[in-house]
Amino acid sequence: MAEAGSHRKTTRNSKKVQHSAAAGSDPERPRARGGSDDTRYLFQRDQIWWVKVAVPRTLRGVLGYDLRRSLQTRDLDVARAARGKVVEGLREKIAEARAQHEAESAGRKPRPRRRAARLAHRASAEPAAASEGGREPGPGFEITARQDFSDVTYLLEVHHPMLARAAAPGQFVIVISHERGERIPLTIADFDRSRGTVTLVVQAVGKTTREMQQRCQVGSQLFSMVGPMGIPSHIGGGGKVVCVGGGLGVAPIYPQLRAFKECGAYVIGIVGFRTRELIFWQEKFEEYCDELIICTDDGSVGIKGLVTDGIEAALSKHSDITRLVAIGPPIMMRACAEATRPHKIPTTVSLNPIMVDGTGMCGGCRVKVGGSTKFVCVDGPEFDGHGVDFDDLMGRLRRFSTQEKLALESWLEARGATAGG
Repeated sequence: MAEAGSHRKTTRNSKKVQHSAAAGSDPERPRARGGSDDTRYLFQRDQIWWVKVAVPRTLRGVLGYDLRRSLQTRDLDVARAARGKVVEGLREKIAEARAQHEAESAGRKPRPRRRAARLAHRASAEPAAASEGGREPGPGFEITARQDFSDVTYLLEVHHPMLARAAAPGQFVIVISHERGERIPLTIADFDRSRGTVTLVVQAVGKTTREMQQRCQVGSQLFSMVGPMGIPSHIGGGGKVVCVGGGLGVAPIYPQLRAFKECGAYVIGIVGFRTRELIFWQEKFEEYCDELIICTDDGSVGIKGLVTDGIEAALSKHSDITRLVAIGPPIMMRACAEATRPHKIPTTVSLNPIMVDGTGMCGGCRVKVGGSTKFVCVDGPEFDGHGVDFDDLMGRLRRFSTQEKLALESWLEARGATAGG
């Protein structure tokens, strides 16, 4: 009996070894569904076929967990015919990132032990803190430009060539401002592949974003910026598209409408601000919008009212709108979805709930869409606005309100004590 049991154990172990060898033979090639090669590298999102290629573990810090591109077709045969060229292009991007990573590693000095590195870092930072308002120099991603739109909203342009080359509309990054900083998700507001820069627009509402407002000056560096993450927007071609941005969603709607215009769509931009003094990027929007509707709470510019008033104005003028995309606070996106629901206009919203790792492992970004549970960081961040359970989303956003309040109060208290001392 012992001999038979040993034989069964050996058989199971050999099967595991064989399976591991098969799965590990090509880490960038997912196993085909159902034992068939017909759909390898392919997956569907909203009935549209996409290509997905896994990124090697060593490069996930700059490229994300995988690279994805829409094939813009619902026909599986067409998707099969087109995937080869797309996979090849994505592999070339991975190869470029690998070459640059190896070149940078070859020229990098050996890292000292952690404790010694921290002590050396603190020692070198002390004189800088006295002369540069507390900014700590060191390796990271340099901030090349900054613009303050208001007392709480500011723009950061960050030099990150590999991320800029890989970025696409609708994606986001995970940022850590300093070594002991919190991981926060920020939607990409713009990217310039030729200059190697990525633009972020941040609103100082909590401890981390207020801390970044103080620390992140031109010439300083972000400790970490991982991405691009999430599935890129499905742009498609032609049609008449409405792009709506409100609050902090004004900036990230820009790459969307630019991409739609470059694909031949008639673009109607709708942006909302509280008052004239808070308006930014108007000229950038006008460059790519066939029509631009500005809404302000006080009526100082454009329509007096909310972005939904702008949507109603567009609907009364255009009966052939084919799609609407909205980015902004959850309550605004829900209102946009309700405005288009009677007209049966496909409506896409970009969700940005609480995220931690950005790879779908922590489960912090769970949302309900059409009765199913989705993870925003890997299944989104864009979803069908008519299917999103906004009550559940807004409830989840309030989960850590107490802890966030305490963290902000503690930081403000410490900052006040430092200033007073």
